[in-house]
Amino acid sequence: MTRLKLLIALSSLGSLGLAGAALGSAAHPSTLVSTKRTSLGTILMNRSGQTLYLDSADKPRHFACTGVCLKTWPPLKAIGTVKAAGGAKASLLGTTTGPAGKTVTYNGHPLYTFISDNKRDPTSGEGQHGFYAVSPTGGKVTKATKTTTSTSTSTTTKKPGGQVPGY
Repeated sequence: MTRLKLLIALSSLGSLGLAGAALGSAAHPSTLVSTKRTSLGTILMNRSGQTLYLDSADKPRHFACTGVCLKTWPPLKAIGTVKAAGGAKASLLGTTTGPAGKTVTYNGHPLYTFISDNKRDPTSGEGQHGFYAVSPTGGKVTKATKTTTSTSTSTTTKKPGGQVPGY
């Protein structure tokens, strides 16, 4: 019987310890902005590994993405302390209040995620409706464009009398 009471007491203490650890982490929540390498280069991501975007239509104190747009492009909510990791710079982090509440900013740009991004295509929102992935320097990342160089050769034949055809 004494052994049973001891086991119950120990398991209760273990449960309390786990609950305390959970409460301790909940008492000090934070929002993390980090970096990852992608086909676009190094870009910002949130704690879950989702790509972070800026809306090129946003202007200071004016959010272009409101209403239904926020369902497709959810902003990165500022919860607790905002922290930088990896190549993200803490000096560029900030917060602002917009239509979805307190939002994380980077280099002054509110940060958004894209609901259609997934593991197979983590940057599927790139370039859509003015949204672009954010670089660690705080600018928008644009897809590298392929350039094609073509060479053409032309031959001119002089007509008798020294004239070039077409002139």
